[in-house]
Amino acid sequence: MRERTLLALLRNAAAIALVIITLMFVLAEIGFDIAPLLASAGVLGLAIGFGAQKMVQDIITGIFIQFENAMNVGDVVTVGGVTGTVERLTIRSVSLRDLHGVFHIIPFSSVDMVSNYVKDYGYFVCDMGVAYREDVEEAKQAMLDAFAELKGDPEQADGILDELEWFGVNSFGDSAVMLRARIKCVPGRQWGIGRAYNGVLKRVFDARNIEIPFPHQTLYFGESKDGGTQSVKVDVANANAPA
Repeated sequence: MRERTLLALLRNAAAIALVIITLMFVLAEIGFDIAPLLASAGVLGLAIGFGAQKMVQDIITGIFIQFENAMNVGDVVTVGGVTGTVERLTIRSVSLRDLHGVFHIIPFSSVDMVSNYVKDYGYFVCDMGVAYREDVEEAKQAMLDAFAELKGDPEQADGILDELEWFGVNSFGDSAVMLRARIKCVPGRQWGIGRAYNGVLKRVFDARNIEIPFPHQTLYFGESKDGGTQSVKVDVANANAPA
């Protein structure tokens, strides 16, 4: 992809240079004096530079981005607050196609950071919530077993680069203990492998009766200073009625 990107940029630059040089030779051959044109080229270039500062900034930034190999055609990146797949790179701008199919053209002058999701490798980070009553070691073993089952899937195994990394208890939520682990994947495969792992993990947790909690709410009645509470009416007659 990098070769395709650089070759496209070099082809465009060479085409522009060839057209200009050819035009100069043609004018010289038909009798035009091109010396004044060459002399005024510097002044014209300076005027264009002042009048098109944004374009110059686009080009300079684009050159450095390409030298640093920040992104290539086919990469999934976040540029200028937009995330998508790089479909086209020029010396002045990058064109992205986002998840919804929207096509974005972003000039390099507005790019202050490039986030590349498919550079060398990718990680799927799994934050799994379990109920407070569950044993952390049991939940850990279930996550390891689910990963072993995932590695046994021939459709996913070739996209996994390493063993499951277990980080442990990451945080305490309102209704869940958050356990964190991650999987190192072939670049670009982390999203599909993550969805497959979530499916296996849900099945393993259900089979072992490990609760994946949802928010609960506790209701209580306020007490007056003398310890009394408000009475509650219970409809006993309709308690056993069908829903």
